[in-house]
Amino acid sequence: MTKSDNGGIGSDDESTLDYDTHWRQVEQQLYEPDRDGGLTTAIVFALADAEDVSPSEVKSPPLYESVDVAGIERTFFGLNNDKKSRQGTGAVEFRYTGYLVKVRSDGWIQVYESSEPEQV
Repeated sequence: MTKSDNGGIGSDDESTLDYDTHWRQVEQQLYEPDRDGGLTTAIVFALADAEDVSPSEVKSPPLYESVDVAGIERTFFGLNNDKKSRQGTGAVEFRYTGYLVKVRSDGWIQVYESSEPEQV
């Protein structure tokens, strides 16, 4: 996985989930199937970096309760993680705990947190 600290994303990559919530990117990593193994592991590492914890601490709730990672991997990166068999183009967004996670078909995993204070 390759980290990028570009300080944000361009307007073409704005998150669409929850229009009323403002999101701030806190982590970005490039998933490379031929080098990184499974997409689940890459997402867990990105979330761990966003939370500043060990990947082993990202376990509740299990990621599979929030999103079908195998479906994303199959759609964007092909059944055999073969670069030539890339199936789809686009992005998938989902929530995991307090984060918004965006997985793009070009391999970028972006993690956002709300930039608004939580209401009690």
